[in-house]
Amino acid sequence: MRGKHMRAVRVECAFGALEHDPRAIAALQCISWDFRSMVGIVEGNLRLMVECITIDGNCPDPSSFVNGIRIVEILEEWQTEVLTHHLVVMEFASDFVGHYFHGGDLAILSGSNFTSSGLVLQIAGRHDTMVRFLSDIRSKVPVERVTKAKGSEGIVQKGPTLQQHRVVRMAHKYGWYEVPKRTSIRELAEKLGLSKSTVSEQLVKAEGEIVANFLDHSSGSE
Repeated sequence: MRGKHMRAVRVECAFGALEHDPRAIAALQCISWDFRSMVGIVEGNLRLMVECITIDGNCPDPSSFVNGIRIVEILEEWQTEVLTHHLVVMEFASDFVGHYFHGGDLAILSGSNFTSSGLVLQIAGRHDTMVRFLSDIRSKVPVERVTKAKGSEGIVQKGPTLQQHRVVRMAHKYGWYEVPKRTSIRELAEKLGLSKSTVSEQLVKAEGEIVANFLDHSSGSE
């Protein structure tokens, strides 16, 4: 039967919800961690190949371990201008998330990464397996939102970024969109820990994406 078909989803979590997690703290010694490929299952643990980018060249050492995640090996390193790129094999313990990949019906997709803006995890798999996986992820990290991919959509950034989403949500919560406004750019900047110019810029960009998406979806009804 083909009723339970393969599908793809995008899981997002803003950094503000992860900033006290030891794994996030350790990862942010670097600029970003970008998924490159699944290596396989070794002794029940999931191994991934990722590209770690640093400014100072100090990638976590092999055998570094934080709460279910281990650096297995640094395969190679290269430099581009002021950045150093490290091709790294990482291992995720079976009792953390590794066991969800034992059946061969769940895969991580390109576009998955971790930066100071937050975590993006893109996966495809059998419906039942994905439901269990997403439920488990929610119990381990505070998930911001989950969106379903449509064809190639969802594999690339659509709509506001994680930081823009965080800024807009805070602005809505404190009355930026009410008449008269109950908050100011300065107050929002203080609550978000960002500069006034950054908050203003992120609001304009996010609102532009939201309006563009609204117009795209409403054009068919005209």
